Amino acid sequence: MKSLKAISVLMVLTMFLILISGCAPAASTSAPAEEAAVEEAVAEEEEAVQEPVSEEPAKQLVFGLSNSWIGSEWRSQMLANFELAASELGIATEVEHADTDVPGQIAQINNLIAKGVDAIIINPADITALQTVIADAYAQGVVVIIIDAEIPGDDHVNVVINQKEWAAISARWLVDKLGGEGDIVTIEGYLGHPANEYRMEGVAEVLAANPGIHLVGEDTGMWDPATAQNVAANFIAANPGLDGIWTQDGMAEGTLLAVEASGLPYEEWPQVVCEARGSGLRSWAKVLEEHPDFDCIAVINPPGCAYDAVYVAYNMIMGREIDTDKLGGQFGNTLYKPLTVIDKDNLAEWMESIEGKADGYTLDAFMTPEEIDAWFK
Repeated sequence: MKSLKAISVLMVLTMFLILISGCAPAASTSAPAEEAAVEEAVAEEEEAVQEPVSEEPAKQLVFGLSNSWIGSEWRSQMLANFELAASELGIATEVEHADTDVPGQIAQINNLIAKGVDAIIINPADITALQTVIADAYAQGVVVIIIDAEIPGDDHVNVVINQKEWAAISARWLVDKLGGEGDIVTIEGYLGHPANEYRMEGVAEVLAANPGIHLVGEDTGMWDPATAQNVAANFIAANPGLDGIWTQDGMAEGTLLAVEASGLPYEEWPQVVCEARGSGLRSWAKVLEEHPDFDCIAVINPPGCAYDAVYVAYNMIMGREIDTDKLGGQFGNTLYKPLTVIDKDNLAEWMESIEGKADGYTLDAFMTPEEIDAWFK
């Protein structure tokens, strides 16, 4: 009897186990493939999450300016033009702007390199002494643009007016006004500055081509109107019958004032050249009111070269190549801005342009986008 009960219990347990196993899902032979598909889908999703929805914004560009002399309104306008162009392009700026010597300017440029700027605009204090630091900047990927002078080298570009021709234009005009004969003096700018050196080369070439013009005196006015006025007064006193005075930039007005104050009758005034600044044009116009036959000339030296240089550097950083056919100058690495001459025929027009401008304002000119674009391939 006990054995029958045991057998019955065993049979019930066996049937129960069979039922449980029948309810369990059958193993699928495709499980490995499905797992692989799931893993691949997850991986793709994770990869998609890591990719940005849009491109990261480009790093903001930073341009530096190195200027070693601040003794004129021209330099102040140059700085303002640099800042203006940078603001138009959304570029941050670092400025080294102080009176200093050549070692000081080298330190300025090294400071800008250390700050990680993308481009440096340099108004150089010397033609040769900066070449090593310019090469250092170029080696670190910095675009270097020189303004207001030409420096040799294939590691930078000069964006300037033709300083030699700028001076030669007014020197030729003076020679023509004197009929190719007479005694003149010259009052030059800051000795050793590249722009001054190139200008005086231009004047020297004009005088060499005109042997009837005799250079009887040379001095520097240090690009300071008051200094130039004193120098001109001394020349007039020391050279009776002086026929002409050639000078440049802000010193021209000082020279004209010295002539007016000399006590000489108008018919004996030495012929002078004028300047393209607010006060210079106003002094010119004032003399014309008293002496309608007074004649003069001024050639604009635009501080807008700093504005143009920013746009040139920006285009270079954006990957554009300068058209080598557009490069010129004695070193073959210069982009020349056009020159603008003011004379008796267009003086009234330029007088209108300076209405409301300060006496120290230098007449200016920016390259148009089309003109800058034409410099590139």
